[in-house]
Amino acid sequence: MSGLIKLVGIGIVGGTLALTIRRERQEMAMMIALATSAVIIAAVIADMGGIIDRVRAIADECGVDAKYFAICVKAVGIAYIAQFAAEILRDCGEGAIASKIEAAGKISILALAMPVIGALIDMCLKVVNAV
Repeated sequence: MSGLIKLVGIGIVGGTLALTIRRERQEMAMMIALATSAVIIAAVIADMGGIIDRVRAIADECGVDAKYFAICVKAVGIAYIAQFAAEILRDCGEGAIASKIEAAGKISILALAMPVIGALIDMCLKVVNAV
C-alpha cells in the first residue's frame, strides 16, 4: 500500500510539473511526463517478479505446462506495453498512431497464442474422434 502511495505521489508531482511547464515549453513538459511514466512503470515491473513467481508456483501445482504459462505472461506483457505506448502517443496528440500500436499488440498476442489454440483444437479433435 505504501508503495502505491509513493507512485501516486510521483505521478501527481510529475503531472503537476508537466502541466505547469506546458504553457511555455511543451517539449519539456512531454519529457517530464515520459520520465514520470518511466519511473512508475519501472517500479511496477520491479514488483512483478514476486507475482510471476507465485503464479508459476500455482501453475506447477495445477500441472500446467511451463510453455503455456510463459505464453500467458508474455501476452500480459505485450498488452501492458502496447497500452503504455498508446497512452503516451495519445498524450502527444497522436491518436492514429496509438490505435495502430494497440492493433499491433492484439495481433502480437494472437500470434503468440497460436500454439495454445492449436493444442486446444488438437485436444477437441481427439475427444470427438474418441467418441
